[in-house]
Amino acid sequence: MAQREIREQFGFSVDTHLFRELGELLVGRDSTALIELIKNAYDADASLVVVRGKRLRYDDGHIVVSDNGVGMTPEVFRGAFLRIAGRYKERGSRRSPKYGRQYTGAKGVGRLSAHKLARRLTIKSIPAQALTVRRGVQALIDWERVENDYETIDDAKNGLDVFTFDVRHDQSHGTELRLEKLRRRWTSQALSTFVTQVASCRPPNELLIDPPGKLFAPEAFLGELTVSSQTDGDPGFRIKFEGDLNAGDDLWPLLLEQADWLLEISARPDGVRFNIQPSIAQQTSDHELRSYKLRREHPDPKNGPFFSARIYARVGRIGGIGERTAALQKFARASRGVRVYVEGFRVLPYGDGGDDWLYLDRDYSRRERSFEDPKLDAASSRLLEPVGTETFLMQGNDQYAGAVFMTGDDAASLRPVVNREGFVQDAAFETLRELVRNGIDLLTRVRAAHRNAAKQQRQSALKEDLQRAVSSSGTQTPTADPGERPSSTAPPSGDVSVNEDIKMSISVTRRQLKSLQSEFGSESEASVRLEIIERAIDYIEEAQKGDEGRATLQILAGVGLQLAAFVHDINGILGLAQSVRTLAVAARREDDATRRRSLLKDAEAAADELVQSLARQSSYLVEVVGPDARRRRRRLPYGQAIEPSLRLLTTSIRDRQIEVLQQLEGSARTPPIFPAEITIIMTNVLTNAIKAAGDKGRILIRAEPSSDGGLILRVENTGVKVDLANAERWFRPFESTTTDVDTVLGQGMGMGLPIVRRLLTEYNGSVRFVEPSPEYQTAIEIRVPGRRIGE
Repeated sequence: MAQREIREQFGFSVDTHLFRELGELLVGRDSTALIELIKNAYDADASLVVVRGKRLRYDDGHIVVSDNGVGMTPEVFRGAFLRIAGRYKERGSRRSPKYGRQYTGAKGVGRLSAHKLARRLTIKSIPAQALTVRRGVQALIDWERVENDYETIDDAKNGLDVFTFDVRHDQSHGTELRLEKLRRRWTSQALSTFVTQVASCRPPNELLIDPPGKLFAPEAFLGELTVSSQTDGDPGFRIKFEGDLNAGDDLWPLLLEQADWLLEISARPDGVRFNIQPSIAQQTSDHELRSYKLRREHPDPKNGPFFSARIYARVGRIGGIGERTAALQKFARASRGVRVYVEGFRVLPYGDGGDDWLYLDRDYSRRERSFEDPKLDAASSRLLEPVGTETFLMQGNDQYAGAVFMTGDDAASLRPVVNREGFVQDAAFETLRELVRNGIDLLTRVRAAHRNAAKQQRQSALKEDLQRAVSSSGTQTPTADPGERPSSTAPPSGDVSVNEDIKMSISVTRRQLKSLQSEFGSESEASVRLEIIERAIDYIEEAQKGDEGRATLQILAGVGLQLAAFVHDINGILGLAQSVRTLAVAARREDDATRRRSLLKDAEAAADELVQSLARQSSYLVEVVGPDARRRRRRLPYGQAIEPSLRLLTTSIRDRQIEVLQQLEGSARTPPIFPAEITIIMTNVLTNAIKAAGDKGRILIRAEPSSDGGLILRVENTGVKVDLANAERWFRPFESTTTDVDTVLGQGMGMGLPIVRRLLTEYNGSVRFVEPSPEYQTAIEIRVPGRRIGE
């Protein structure tokens, strides 16, 4: 028997919860939602939109967005606003009807943005003049009622309260959106962030016009920027924030006064140009800073993206403006980073707090060794060559304030993320990131080049002054006495710091010079010779500044290398402290005497380990940064020189069950050396040895005096072997002998051995990998001479 078939009508239905689901999916944050509503006013050919917030910290808060755009007729309201994913903006050229603006709003996002912000939306729209009788529309949408009282969107028709009305001839056109029953009550901090993000939806005028003439020379090549596809008859678009959404004073002019450098980028199909300028305030009579105009080919001249960028860079902290310093510092934090604007509207989150789309903060903290090749053309490469240690001048996002500007056509290859939070990170986005980062890296390179040139110029000027004074006096340039010691980069082997000695000598000599100049007068023959001495002191003092800074940085770098271990040890100490507390609480609550004694014994053992761990870290810090760490050089017994480092690393040695053998000459002492420096040297060398030796390995520490009374120290270990033919690479910065992350020793950063070598250079010493003893895989040898060369 054949089955009976009946054709029935079936169809798709859409649940009213779609509004909530799409609202969460298509609009990432509250500020994005409000910006989308502002974009709708722009798309409606408005010249002014007023955004007013009232009582946003309270339950009865509301937001009103009103514009003077072309408004909506009842037909447009029905076919565009009430239609999800409507095609209204997809028709024709995707441009607005009156001024031909390229549409910025995404289809369907406007009403969903309102849904994300508020539970109730009131709309009143009056269309512009038409040939027929004008009719406006007013509607109330209660989203809670729509979602809770109706199951499908078709059923929800009765949930809309809509009526139309005749428009009087004297009524102005435009649209007003009133958002009530807001979905959140903002705290002061959250409201501040919200207002900052919304207020920055349009670029500040200071980034669009030429730099102020009082701050930068007129060498900028971008001129006044056009950031949107405006036609000649377009009056422009202005946003006025009122009430709780008023962002306060515009401090951009004051912020630019703090800028030290200007970077401009123009990325077009025919190439990418960079303009890098120093501020006028940096120009001095002693050293003139130059501007650079550089060029490279565009990585994708066919598809783009294409853009213009204007970025200001600051070196150092905000300051020097009196009572407004605190306000400007807060404003600078809110305006930090490099933002992105498309058709004149900001694309969040780029340049927002916590965003690092250019990897500036990441690379600043990592101290990358080199920049990515900017691929400059041949002429630009000759104009600006790489500078040694240029990456040391890298800065994070906080030191930059600027933006990238694109029209819709320029950004055609960039695909927005579905929730309006930035772009999909595909090849086009990587091109944008690469080119902007190229510009910032080139700015850093220019700063490094100017710094080196200024330093050389200062030293040359001092030397020329000295030579000129000597020549004018008619005397010969002094030569060294044959009996004197030749000069050396190493400090004297006495007990007093060389830097303090030089400072004291310079101070005393200057006082004596002033006394002699007063006694003999400026016209005497002796005044010429006194001037020669003064020039020589200037030269010595300038050179001494660099040596003193390097010595301090070496100590700080050594402390920094230990910070990772210190942090991990602190975490271990915290765990021990918690264990002691847990055991003590358990013992207090335990009724059984035997069990209580056992718990107290465990607590005592944990407390002992806690004290020992604290003592190890404390002793290390005292040795390295204590008051005597660099006050006096001392001749230390070998055991005393090594003991602080071994004590610090006790836990690592014990946990790995490493055997440490010491072969030290009992009565021998090191040459005079700062305790901080020998501790840093030994800690770095032993840390590498522990990592290389591995579990149940063995380390040999052998120290003996050299023939001149110096020190020969060898540290050997089993485990990993170092290739002697390639051993020098490990003394280059950021070349690490270890790659594994260790919870106590940290991960190798490649700075330990370079610092060891630099510290030893101060004593004419050396460090190198040598052939190990038969039972070991790796050996490193340290030599510190007992007498300076020439003695």
